[in-house]
Amino acid sequence: MNAAMKEQHFSRINDERARHVYEYLCASCEMREGGLTDADQMLVYDYAYAEQVKQQLQDDIKTRGIGREYTNGRQRYWQDNKSVPQFRAYCDQQRKTLAELRLTPTSRKAAALDLDDDFTTY
Repeated sequence: MNAAMKEQHFSRINDERARHVYEYLCASCEMREGGLTDADQMLVYDYAYAEQVKQQLQDDIKTRGIGREYTNGRQRYWQDNKSVPQFRAYCDQQRKTLAELRLTPTSRKAAALDLDDDFTTY
């Protein structure tokens, strides 16, 4: 793991849960074949930072709900909380990042299928 890069990343990641996710994913990448490269560490940072933002969005959803009814004189209308679709977008992006890091079950299976077991010579 690049310690200077980790220090730079932790200067922007303030949430304790996001820091734990960063450490966990770095350790998981180091156990993989090929280890943890600088590019992988940047992807881990993106994932952890998205986790931090996702926590803020969850807090907003907890306090304001999924939407609110507004009244303007006799008019009444419903306005959605914009944090809900952003939260979904961050979740989707995190899934894509995990797949890129080969840390999802599907991506690990795909890597295992490339093994040559000498069956063709049998």
